[in-house]
Amino acid sequence: MVLPAPPHSVLIVGAGEFGATTALALAEGPYRSSASLITVLDRGAQPPAEDAASSDYNKIVRADYSDPLYQAYALDAIAQWRSPRWREHFHECGIVVGSHESHPQAGYVRKSYQLNVDADDASVEELREGERLREFYPEGVELGTFPGHVAYKNNIGGWAASRDAVVSALDLSRALGVQCVCGEASTLLHTADGTDVRGVRLRDGRTLEADIVILATGSWTPQLLPELAKNCLPTGQTVATIQLTEEERIRYKDIPVSLFLDTGFYCFPPNPDGVFKMAIHDRGWLSPTGSLPSLPRTCLTAGYEAQEIPSCALEAIQRGLRAVYPELVDKEIKETRLCWYSDRESGDFLFDWHPKYRSLFVAAGGSGHAYKFLPLLGSWILSSLQRSLPAHLAALWSFHGDKSRLDKSRGEGPIVRRDLDSGAVVEVRVPERDLEKIRAKL
Repeated sequence: MVLPAPPHSVLIVGAGEFGATTALALAEGPYRSSASLITVLDRGAQPPAEDAASSDYNKIVRADYSDPLYQAYALDAIAQWRSPRWREHFHECGIVVGSHESHPQAGYVRKSYQLNVDADDASVEELREGERLREFYPEGVELGTFPGHVAYKNNIGGWAASRDAVVSALDLSRALGVQCVCGEASTLLHTADGTDVRGVRLRDGRTLEADIVILATGSWTPQLLPELAKNCLPTGQTVATIQLTEEERIRYKDIPVSLFLDTGFYCFPPNPDGVFKMAIHDRGWLSPTGSLPSLPRTCLTAGYEAQEIPSCALEAIQRGLRAVYPELVDKEIKETRLCWYSDRESGDFLFDWHPKYRSLFVAAGGSGHAYKFLPLLGSWILSSLQRSLPAHLAALWSFHGDKSRLDKSRGEGPIVRRDLDSGAVVEVRVPERDLEKIRAKL
């Protein structure tokens, strides 16, 4: 299938970063004079829904990869974040990337460092070890100690105001005529012979139909397409916040983003309201649901309105905070949540037409690193809809992807995930003996 021109109608299910940027790219491109033919469906009355991954205070915007492909695209994205359209949402405070020298992730740090040093217009401070890491942080901030650590500071990059940028994309789309509908898709609507998709049925019984259906449903994708239950596995990533006083906010406002790959701990400068966010970037947690290995469990899930994270995950976040900013570790936790990734083992996107249903397109995957590319996402998805992506990207972001690739930004060993309720290891992928066959990425 190739995206038809108007008057064909388009239904985009989901108004997160993929859905919002797709609507905007269509409305500014092939549907410029016919944007009213585009409908965006979202669970949130004011999309994106409050439990969507993109509905958040902030996301890291970094060019710090060990894979040259994504490192180069991240630099392209950062250039766009600086443009008039996006710059009000982008805060370029720099990023410290590190690991303990004895940990395998130290190799990732060194590869990422070299890629950034070699980039055009690089602004990377020298790789430092131990107590010299303190030089990356502003004076007046109490720091931990860094024995045995190696790290660098990249002055290119920082963070984006996550929800605000998505809302901006939606507002731009609406101004062009895109229609937004509130509701939750429960099932796909198929043609009478079952050979194609013609829309979705909502939980309240309504139906929405269109000539083209684009699923941009993030970690909820397997609910509509169970065949992607493992290929786009929903994994919960643990997040916590604390509230800084105004004096603390001012003192910490100029800190860089910190990302320590050996522990997965990362944290941001406080936002204007003094909210200090921190999290663990790892293989995540599963919430087995019915026949599916996992589906998101969020603050909108009955019985889980208070988003508690596993105690061991909270302890890991507090250990990470103590190692970097010990002064803050005893502050009361303001909130915790699970941010749900649409996880592919490779870490790649899935931007492709469904192999069975000719009118159904899927925009999913990304494994938690998609947001930094927000200014580029719409053009990539539009190119995939039009089958005009470069061949190597079309293959990489296809339904089947490249099984020789493995996202190693969250660990070098086997892929281990745990059950949210029992804490038991429920999935171990890629045995150690097979790791040498896999080309590292991310």
